[in-house]
Amino acid sequence: MQKGAEISIKEIAAMLNPGRPGRRYLALLKFYCDESYDSDPSQSGMAFYDVDGQHVPKAYVVGGFIANERIWENIGERWRKENERVGVSRYHGAYVNARSGEFAEWSKDQQREYSQNLIEILRDQKRDIHAISCGMFPREYEQIINAMGREKLGHPYIACFKSCIAMIAQELDIRGYAPDDKFAVILDRNDLEGEAVEVFYKMKDSEIWPFHHRLATCAPGNWQEHIELQPADLIAYESFRILGEKYNGREGIRPALRSMFKTNGFLGYYFESDTFKKLKADGLESCDCVPNGFVVNFPPPPEEP
Repeated sequence: MQKGAEISIKEIAAMLNPGRPGRRYLALLKFYCDESYDSDPSQSGMAFYDVDGQHVPKAYVVGGFIANERIWENIGERWRKENERVGVSRYHGAYVNARSGEFAEWSKDQQREYSQNLIEILRDQKRDIHAISCGMFPREYEQIINAMGREKLGHPYIACFKSCIAMIAQELDIRGYAPDDKFAVILDRNDLEGEAVEVFYKMKDSEIWPFHHRLATCAPGNWQEHIELQPADLIAYESFRILGEKYNGREGIRPALRSMFKTNGFLGYYFESDTFKKLKADGLESCDCVPNGFVVNFPPPPEEP
C-alpha cells in the first residue's frame, strides 16, 4: 500500500482505567475520526459509489487523531475557546476553506488566522497526538475490483475506516504496548455508521486476526457531543486535499498541514491502483468472506533510524 507522510506511533501517555485486581493499569487511547470526499455538487448527503446514477467521488478519505484523555481535554478546552473567540459554532473544513456557511463573511486574513490558531493547538501536543488516515480513489476501485469484491471490502468509507483500525491496532502491537492496552473509536455520524460499528466488532471478535485484542469500543457521535471530532474533520479534509491533488497528477501539501509534520505523529496510507490489482490477484473477489468481513493487514512500517 502506498504510504503518505509517516511518523510511526510511539509510546503515548495513557488515560488510566482500573485493571483487574493486582494488575497494572491499562492504557486506553481514543481515536476520533471523520470522512472527507468530493460530493456530487447536485446532491447533498453521502454519495454511494454503487448506486446507479449516483456520483462516484474522485477521492475518499477517513482520518482522525488518536491520543489519551488528558490530551483530548486540553485540546477540547482550547478549541472551544477559539471557536467562541471568532463567534462560530464549530470548525468545518469545507466551509472554512470555501468561506461559506458561518464563515461566509470572513476575509482571507480571518480565515488564515483561525486555521493557524487551531493548527497551533494540535502542534502544541507534539507526539502525544497522532494523525491516522487512509484514502482511496473510488473510481479506480470500481474499475479494478468487481462488484463481489467491493461487497467484501466494502464502501470506500468502510474500507478506509477498517484500514485505519487495522493500522492502529498493529502499531500498538509492534511498538511495545502492554497486551492489555487498547483504543476506543468515536466516529462522526454518517449514513454508514451502523456498518462501521459492526465491522469494528467483527475485527475485535476475530480470533484469527492477531491484533484483535487491541480494540476496545466503537460508537458514533456528533460535533455537539464531541468537540474532538472537529480536529478529526480538519485532518480528514486536509488528507483529502492531498489525495485530490494526487488524483489530478499534482503533488501538494498545504503549509498549515506541513507545519505539523515536525511536531506531531503521522501515519497515512492510500489504496492506489496497484494495491487494488494486488488485492484482486490475491483472491479478494473469490475468497470465502462475508460482506465487510475482509480485514486489510499491513506490513510493519520501516523502523525509524
